[in-house]
Amino acid sequence: MAASTRMIGSFLIAAVLLGCAAFPARAASVSELQGAWVINSAECSAVFTKKGGRVAFRPGRADAETSFIISDNRIQGARASCTLVSEKRAADGLRAVLDCSSRMMVGALPISLRVPNPSVIVKFDPDFPEIETTFMRCE
Repeated sequence: MAASTRMIGSFLIAAVLLGCAAFPARAASVSELQGAWVINSAECSAVFTKKGGRVAFRPGRADAETSFIISDNRIQGARASCTLVSEKRAADGLRAVLDCSSRMMVGALPISLRVPNPSVIVKFDPDFPEIETTFMRCE
């Protein structure tokens, strides 16, 4: 189940969340990160569309696997959705616990993020800081 939890985290943020070691982490909260996000190699218009004034995933896009939408306290990936359980600021960024569910698993997912600027999220593991994933905000 730990591998499934890590996979969901990778899909959502999800790790999201994007090197920025040269930039200091800006204090942030999930409320400041609302909107659509893609991994740094994806094109926003290829992953997302607007339906009724709201951002949604384009059907059948493989690159949607590494993209997500934050709306209020919900984080929606292409194959899983999470609810923010808790968050706290840390010296190197933001720590959060997400309650996630997909067709294959349900459970808590701790994540660590840096927000070097309002358009970039870097997901990292404090135990392995050399491993990080960068996400870009879609306008």
